[in-house]
Amino acid sequence: MELDDFKNTWNTQNDTATQQNSTSKLIDQMTQKKYRSKINRIAYPEITGTFICLLAAVYIGMNFYKLDTAFLKGTGIVSILVLLILSVISVLSLRQLKMKKDFNKPHAETLKIFATQKLAFYKLQKINVTLSYLLLVTIIILLSKFYSGTDITNSKYFWTFSFTFGYIFLLFFSKFVSGYYKNTLRKTEALLNELQS
Repeated sequence: MELDDFKNTWNTQNDTATQQNSTSKLIDQMTQKKYRSKINRIAYPEITGTFICLLAAVYIGMNFYKLDTAFLKGTGIVSILVLLILSVISVLSLRQLKMKKDFNKPHAETLKIFATQKLAFYKLQKINVTLSYLLLVTIIILLSKFYSGTDITNSKYFWTFSFTFGYIFLLFFSKFVSGYYKNTLRKTEALLNELQS
């Protein structure tokens, strides 16, 4: 009789341990899915931006023959280099956030890893924004040559209006994107806090 009770207790404990293990795995899978979903809100725009930068670099390279002065050729080379650097930085910043997370690690360690990756992402994004201002200058100069066929960079109106509007647009756009990324990362960190508690 005692042996049967012992077997039943043993089987119940094994079933409970198995259920806890499968529940833990299910929670881990759900956590990773939610985490990836939040990070993808950053990844998709970054991938799109990288693709656009690469296309622009190819376009400038294919139309390089239209650049007839040393100044325009230098501007074209700088544009291509900046576009390629922006693409590489974008991929590196995404790589920081897309590293596989082990949600079975202790809470403090998971948050420390995420905080480190988040800071690296922000640093790379600041470099991206700074390079975007340089890219704006070069692209405005090149577009005038590619689409009007003449070099209009000698016009004072060109410099005044194109850069004023360009910089205002870039300032607001970069603030919007930065705010969006910060908000998404804040929500991701809140998700990690919530799931670890």
